Amino acid sequence: MKIVSYRILGFLTLILLLNCSSVTNPEPPKETSHSMTMITPASQWREGLPSGNGTVGALVYGAIYQERVLFNHNKLWYGGKTDDLPDLSAELPVVRALMLNGDYLKANKHYSNKLKQAGFSAKAGRFHPAFDLLLTTENEFMFQDYSRTLNFETGEVAVNWRDGETKFSRRLFVSIPDNVSVMSIQADKKNAISGKATLDIHDLNDAIDREGNLFDPGFKYITTTEGEFVKFKSTGSDGGEFGGVMRVLTKGGAVHTESKSISFDNTDTVTLIISFFANEDSEIAFPRLKKELLEINTNYETLFNRHKALHSERFNAMGVHINQSKENNTPNELLLLEAYQGDISTELNQKQFDYGRYLLISSSRGGGYPANLQGIWNGDYRPPWNSFYGINENLQMNYLQGLPGNLKESMMAFYDYFDANMDEFRTNAKQLYGTRGIFIPPFMSPESAKLRVTAPHVIYWTDAAGWLASFYYDYYLFTGDEEFLKNRAIPFMKEVGLFYEDFIVKDKQGKNMFFPSQSPENQPIDKTVIDPETGRLSKIKVQMNATIAVAVSKEVFTNLIASCELLGIEKDGVSRWKNILEAMPDYQINEDGALSEWMHPDFKDNYEHRHQSHIYPLFPGHEFSQEKTPELYKASKVAIEKRLRIGLKSQTGWSLAHMANVYARLGNGQKAKEALDILVRSCLGKNLFTYHNDWRNMGVTVSLKNGNSAPFQIDANMGITAAVTEMLCGSDAKMLRILPALPSEWAKGNFHDMLTRVGVKTSVEWDMNEHKITITLVAERDTQFDLKFSKAPTEINCNTEDVIKESSFGKEYRLLNLNKGQEIKLNVTI
Repeated sequence: MKIVSYRILGFLTLILLLNCSSVTNPEPPKETSHSMTMITPASQWREGLPSGNGTVGALVYGAIYQERVLFNHNKLWYGGKTDDLPDLSAELPVVRALMLNGDYLKANKHYSNKLKQAGFSAKAGRFHPAFDLLLTTENEFMFQDYSRTLNFETGEVAVNWRDGETKFSRRLFVSIPDNVSVMSIQADKKNAISGKATLDIHDLNDAIDREGNLFDPGFKYITTTEGEFVKFKSTGSDGGEFGGVMRVLTKGGAVHTESKSISFDNTDTVTLIISFFANEDSEIAFPRLKKELLEINTNYETLFNRHKALHSERFNAMGVHINQSKENNTPNELLLLEAYQGDISTELNQKQFDYGRYLLISSSRGGGYPANLQGIWNGDYRPPWNSFYGINENLQMNYLQGLPGNLKESMMAFYDYFDANMDEFRTNAKQLYGTRGIFIPPFMSPESAKLRVTAPHVIYWTDAAGWLASFYYDYYLFTGDEEFLKNRAIPFMKEVGLFYEDFIVKDKQGKNMFFPSQSPENQPIDKTVIDPETGRLSKIKVQMNATIAVAVSKEVFTNLIASCELLGIEKDGVSRWKNILEAMPDYQINEDGALSEWMHPDFKDNYEHRHQSHIYPLFPGHEFSQEKTPELYKASKVAIEKRLRIGLKSQTGWSLAHMANVYARLGNGQKAKEALDILVRSCLGKNLFTYHNDWRNMGVTVSLKNGNSAPFQIDANMGITAAVTEMLCGSDAKMLRILPALPSEWAKGNFHDMLTRVGVKTSVEWDMNEHKITITLVAERDTQFDLKFSKAPTEINCNTEDVIKESSFGKEYRLLNLNKGQEIKLNVTI
C-alpha cells in the first residue's frame, strides 16, 4: 500500500505542477522501446534533450511558443594559455632528497614553486557554447497532449502537442553523414504553421561564475540574413571565429526575410538545416557552408534516414534488455517521482543503460575529440572544472563501456586524440622529469597536451598514461585486431614503458621505488599539516610508492610482454621488462586487513576519501581476482568496506557509479544495484543527466554548487552503463564471467553481441526463476579461457562437441577452447 500511495501522490503532484497540461501518457515510439519521454519542457539547458553526431551537440528545450536549441561544437574552448614548459629535470633529485629526509611539505611545493619562479602562467581552456537556434511558433489555444521524446536508437528528438484540433510536431537530429542539424516543423493541417527563426549567441544569463554572479565572457557576435539564410558568427574562442549558417525552407504560405531572422506565415511545413564552423575565418566559412547547404538534399526524411542508418547500426551493435515483457515508455517525470520515494523501476534501469550508450555514441567519434566532462553538451560559459578531461578517472569512466559495448567508432576518438599528441606528451616527460617516453597530465583541455595545471596532485601523478594504455591493449583483447596491436597499442605502451624505465629507482633491497608518486586525489592520514610559511593547512600530495603507481606500471609491462611475445617482436625489450617486473615491491595489507594505499611506512592509510585508487588491481585492472589472488582480493574488499565509513554525505554521482562497478567486480549484484539506486535518487536530473552531487541538497552526497546548480557531468551516465555491463558479463584475458553480479530484481533478461577480453562475442538469455541460461559465443580470435557461472551448473548442453572441458578452478567453471570464427551455443541449468 505504501508504494501504491506514493505513486498516486506522485501523479497528483505532477498534475498540480502542470495544472494546465494533459498528463495522459503519450504513446510510446512506434519503432523502438529504446527511448525516453517527458511531459514538461526544460526550464534550463541542463534539462534539454540531447542529440549529437560526435562533433556537434544539440540540446532541445522543448518549449512550444519560444523554443531554444543550444548547440555545442567540441572544438570550441576559450581562456586557455599555453607556455613553454621550463626544464625542471634537475629538480627531480632535489625532490627525492627532500622526501628521503622526511621533508614532505617542502617536496610537495617544490615543483609548483619552481614553475612560478620561472614565470610559468599556463592555464587550461574552458569549453563554451556555440550558439542557439531561437524559434517562435504561434499558437491559438491552450496546448494539450504535450510530450517531448528522445529516441536512443535513432538520435532524433521530437516535441509534440495539440493546439485546438491541430496536431503539431517538431523533430530534430544532428546528422552523422552530413554534419548538419536538421529540424522539421509539421502540422496535420495545411497553412497551420506561423513563426520565425534565427541564430543568436547562447543565453548570456548562463554566463555566471561559481558563486552565481554574472560576468561578461567577452564574445563579439552578430546575426545577419541573406535570402533564405541566417548567418551567425562570433569571436572569442581560442582558435578564432566560430558560428553557423541556417537555411530556412518552407512549403506553402509566405516567407519574410528580416534583418536578423526569417519569419513564415501559414505554411504547411518548415525545415531548418544548420551547418557549423569552428576556429575558422567567417569570410571563408560562410560561402563554403552556403554552397554545401544549397547542394544538400532538403527532404527531412531523406536526410534523417541517412543518419538513422549509421546511428542505429552503432546503437544496436550491442544491447541489453532487463525484465522486458512489453514495451514501456513511462514519462521520466513519473519514473523519477517513484524513484525519489525509493521505488526504482527496472524500466528506469533499462533507460539508464541505453542512455549512457546513446550519449557516448553521440559525443565521440573517430577523428574528433574524446567526450569531455560533459560529453559534448554545455550551456555554461564557466563550466564546472572547465569541462576538461579528468584523466584520474573521469575520462576513463566515459569509455569503460566502449569496448564491451562494441562501440569501436566511438573509441577511435579516444585513440586518435592521444596518438595525435605524443610529441607534447614527450615534451612533458623530458622537461618535468628528464625521462624518455610520455607524461600525460591528469587534467587537460584539448587545444594543448602540455602540462598547464601546476598543483602538486597534478604534477606528481605520473600514471595517467599508464592507465590509458590499458584501453589500447584492451582493444586487441576485445577485437582480436593484431594490426591495431602492432601499429597503435604496442607503440603507445612502449612510450609509457620508456617513462617508467627512466623514472623508477631501486631501494636498498633492489626493489622498484616510485617517487614522487600520488594516489588520486587522496593524502595520508597524518599528512595534512600547518605550512609555517602561510599558517594554513596544507595537504601533502607528494608520496612514495602509491599502490596505484605499482599496479599501473605492472599492468603496462605485463601487457607489453604479452603483446610482443604474441607477435614475436622486441626480444630485448621483453627481457628488460621482465627484469623490471621481477623487482616490483609486494602489495601490502595493513593492520586492519585492508590493502594499503601506499607501500611505504611513512604514509598511513586515510579512509576518509571517496577515491579508491589503490584497488586499481581489482578494478579497473584485472590483476586481483578470487581465483588468482584470494588474499589480495579479500584485502581489496576490506579496503572498500573501510572507505564506506565516510558515509553517503561524502559520495558523488561518479563515485557511486564507480562503486557499482567495484561491487560488480566483487560479484555482489545487490550492492551494485544499491549504489546505482542511490545515484538515481540523488544525482539524476529530469532528463536523466547525472550530476556531480545531489542537486536538491538533501544531505545524501557532498554539497557543491557551481553557479546556480550542482555540476552536471556525464561520467556517471557513462559509468552506469559500464556497471550494468560488468554486472551481466565480466571478463579478463583468461576468464569470462556470465551473470557475475545479477541482482534478484533482474530475474529475466538478455543481452546480445557483448565483446569480451577473452575474444568472444557473447549473447546471453536468462530466466533465473526457471534456472535457465542460454549462451551463444562467437570467437573473434583463437582463444582458450575459463567460463565462470554464478554457481555450479547442474546441466550443460552444447551444440558442439569437444570444446568444453573441466576447469582446474572447480565446479562453477568450465574450460573452453575456440578457434577464430567458431560459434557455439550452451543451454545451462543452474
